[in-house]
Amino acid sequence: MDVVDANKEVVRSFYSEAINSRDTYACERWLSRGFVHNGVKRGREGQREVVASFLAAFEPLRHEILLLLGEDDLVAAHQRWTGRQVGEFLGCVASGREISFTSTAVLKIAGGEIVQAWDEMDSAAIVAQMAPGATAEAGSGR
Repeated sequence: MDVVDANKEVVRSFYSEAINSRDTYACERWLSRGFVHNGVKRGREGQREVVASFLAAFEPLRHEILLLLGEDDLVAAHQRWTGRQVGEFLGCVASGREISFTSTAVLKIAGGEIVQAWDEMDSAAIVAQMAPGATAEAGSGR
């Protein structure tokens, strides 16, 4: 397995364990101690808290990688997220609605760990789905 393929496997493993298996301690296994997210140093513990709050907001939260590209030490993942909102998310109280959205992350890998991530998602489309009368199609990226 070459370095790019190994880096892709790190990303696949992290999301599979942290999100689909709901194991926040995947942050300890797959992230560096000095992990940085969107320019903010969170470290493993800080990102574990963020993942835990995300998991608490959606039950179940399902994650699917739609496209995975790698070059050198960078992996780009275009992803689909779905789940029923059961807790506060983006300032919105639990709606009980099924939410679906896509996001794109670029992750930097060093020594088999994710050291930095840049994420983009359409927060306005997600909030629109959680509003009264909303449907999942509002943020599905379709």
